[in-house]
Amino acid sequence: MRFILIVLDGLRPDMVSPASMPALAALLTRGTRFAEARSVFPSETRVATPSLVTGCRPAAHGMVANTVFDRALAPGRLLRTKDAADFHILSAGAESPLLRPGIGEVLAAAGLGFAVVSAGTPGQTLVASPAARRLGQFRWNAADTDTPDALAVARQLGPTPPASIPNLARTRHAARVLTEYVLPVLRPDVALFWCPEPDISFHYRGLGDAAAALAMTEADQCVVRIVAWRDAQPDAKAIGLIVLSDHGHVTGHRKIALAERMARDGLPAGAGGTAITIAPAGAPGIWLDDPGLASQVADWLARQDWAGPLLANDPTLLPGRTGALAALEAQHPRAADLVLLFAGDEAPDHYGLPGRAPFDAGDVPEGGGMHGGLHRRELATVLAFEGGPFTPGLAMRGMADLTDVAPTILHLLGLGAAGMDGRVLHQAWDPWADAPAEPERIAWPGGFVLEGGRQAGRFYPTALLRA
Repeated sequence: MRFILIVLDGLRPDMVSPASMPALAALLTRGTRFAEARSVFPSETRVATPSLVTGCRPAAHGMVANTVFDRALAPGRLLRTKDAADFHILSAGAESPLLRPGIGEVLAAAGLGFAVVSAGTPGQTLVASPAARRLGQFRWNAADTDTPDALAVARQLGPTPPASIPNLARTRHAARVLTEYVLPVLRPDVALFWCPEPDISFHYRGLGDAAAALAMTEADQCVVRIVAWRDAQPDAKAIGLIVLSDHGHVTGHRKIALAERMARDGLPAGAGGTAITIAPAGAPGIWLDDPGLASQVADWLARQDWAGPLLANDPTLLPGRTGALAALEAQHPRAADLVLLFAGDEAPDHYGLPGRAPFDAGDVPEGGGMHGGLHRRELATVLAFEGGPFTPGLAMRGMADLTDVAPTILHLLGLGAAGMDGRVLHQAWDPWADAPAEPERIAWPGGFVLEGGRQAGRFYPTALLRA
């Protein structure tokens, strides 16, 4: 039995249709689809990727945001985990910042193969398979030029096209790397394919833009190529496909430069080397040199109409005025002291698509797609199992998230998932195991409530709402 994971970065499930993505829509119909699938918090790629491969949420694996601040490792600036150099700084001399082994390490211990093909950022690819070099596993990123795997791919398929928006040529080339080299030549037991679209085009052109439509079409063509390769194999019935997105998107309709606004109003805020360090994001992290500054930050935010609730890493910080990162299994020594959630809504954006939220991100234009927070459009993800052992043509009522995928694969390969917090999704081949989640609401200060469901003892968030 073999498995191919297809991750379509940033794809919102409500935007998949026979018109926009016919191949994927057909796969969702004929496979086992988890209509209540969710991302983790924060709903960011370099948090989602380790959650997918380790089967754990951030509290356990330790990768808490796309952008972090560490006073000991880089006291004067933020660390951006998309960059390989910053990834290695955050690793502090270890193989990676992750505190739990990934699926590649578990497979290697059992003598099974794992390969990663990604046109995402270098940091995303590193965190997907940090032990690849040590274990002799294939790991290729579109930005790689001089690694042994990159040189082997270049000899076989030629050079990697340059990045663009929409990132069509690179996406197409990555699909060729998977279907023309990795799958037929290396034949890994589990392959992870990371498609960078439609995330890139959603961010920089907007969810309803023509570029985003082209990006979704190209992502759909990746599905076409992978399904066609699988169906042409003699053992096609033993090759299961798992298609998912790592997070969704919400339209960023109001751009907030949080550190600049705070500094303008007299708070010592900046991007490092200041008493208050802020990491721009869909849910900005706030690090405090002095915990006494927390009340000043909270008082200032309480006067902003775009601010939602504050979450605290330490529950004793501002008790009664903050929610807890622990409620989302996102607390960790590396996490920010405070995390701000923006107050979004379900109003239509300028394309008529539902879901808007303020955001803080220097390079994303106002009106572009954004993610990271707890808006229902950010949390909702695609998740479907097709072929191989999976039951065809069913939509599951139960909830699931990224951490449930690796334990499910390992179970089907006859391996344990020790140390993984995710659940084995038995209903993917045993529909009688399916059951809806028990609804649950968490009240947070400021008149906000987090809706979600509890499934097998785990809380799966659905949406942040105004109470």
